[in-house]
Parts: sequence; structure tokens; C-alpha cells
Amino acid sequence: MIDYKKIYFQKTLLIFFIIFFIIFSSFCASAQEEGKEEKEKEESVVNIEADNVTYDKSTDKMVFAGNVVITQEDIILTAQEADFDVDKKIGNISGDIKLVQTDITITGKTLEAFLNDKKYIFQEMVRLIQERKDKDEKEDNIIWNCKMLEIFTDTRDLTATGEVKIFKKDYVITAEKAIYNDKEQKIDLTGKVKIEEQDNKRWISGDKAVFYIETERLEVEGNVQSGFKLD
Repeated sequence: MIDYKKIYFQKTLLIFFIIFFIIFSSFCASAQEEGKEEKEKEESVVNIEADNVTYDKSTDKMVFAGNVVITQEDIILTAQEADFDVDKKIGNISGDIKLVQTDITITGKTLEAFLNDKKYIFQEMVRLIQERKDKDEKEDNIIWNCKMLEIFTDTRDLTATGEVKIFKKDYVITAEKAIYNDKEQKIDLTGKVKIEEQDNKRWISGDKAVFYIETERLEVEGNVQSGFKLD
């Protein structure tokens, strides 16, 4: 005689173990990934070289002077002077500032570096060059000029303010503020926005706009005006 209760119990037990195994495997994978991220975070090391350094233990500050070179993962930052709060990992940097990260180069007169957050704020005569190539593998660099630029080097997102001027091939873009999203490859522009297309002698302006870098698509809103020059 078939014992249906026994069969039902065995099936229920089997399903329970399968569910438990799936949950346990997911938990282990998640814990392993978190551990990997935490290890990578712990292993992030900053190295600083300079001609001279002074350290004030009472304020926990270090001042590096002369041919300063700061490296953190894929970032190389050079300057003439760097004043660091050792505890907070915040530095004020000046003199021939240049930050290089793979295909990005940024220069400016002064810089505030937040090493823990991988955030850098450049001020005065800021210039950023993004080295790029188009679908035909031809040079398609984007050049930014502005008064202040904030960049997060882990996401490559940035915000430029103060007389922003952006050059891309035939385009010249001006605005009071520009926010670049690296993942979405777009620039949000606000304040006296104007986009000029040099070769075709066209221009369009408005209160705000979105410029999509890959497709060169443009969306403009508020007090929109447009024009073009006749041959």
C-alpha cells in the first residue's frame, strides 16, 4: 500500500532543502562581493612625493612643497604645494596643478582634494580635456573651460560653473552651469545656454538644455531662440 503521507513529507522536505540551498548560495555570493568591495576600499593607497615636507603633530597637518606628485589608483596629480589635513584626508593644492586619469586631463590654479570621497574641486582658469574618438576612430575630444569644476573620479561625473565653455568638434556650447553624467553620456546645461554649430553656421539658445554626446541630439527649453547665417 502506497504511503501518500510519507511521499508528501519527502517532497516537502526536498523543496525546503532546495529553497534553503538557493538562499544560502545567494547570501554567500552577496557576502563575498561585499567583502571584495571592502577589501578594495581598504587597499586604496595614496602616495605623495615632494622636495620638502613639514609635519605639525599638534594640528595633524602636512605641507608638501616643490615638485609634488600625488598618486591614488589610476590618478596622478602634480603641483608645487599641497597642504593636507592628515586625519580628514583633505588637501589644499596650488601651483601648476595637473590631474591625469587615463583619458582625462584637468588643470587649474587652485584645488581642494577630498581623497576619501575621490572628489576634486578645481578653481580659477580651469581646463578639462576628455580624450575621445568617434565611431570612425577619429579624434573627438571634448574641452571644458570654466571658473570652477567639481569632479568625482570614481564615477567621472562632473559639474562646471562660471562662464562655462565647451568645445566638441564643430560645436561651441556656453552656459552658466553644466552637469556631465558619464554613464548616460549627457550634459545638462542651465543659465544663458547657447549652442553654436560652426560649419553649418547655426545657433540655438534657451534657459536650459540637454546635449547627448554620442548622438549629438539636443533638447532646449525656455525662451528658445534659433538662427542661421545665409550663404
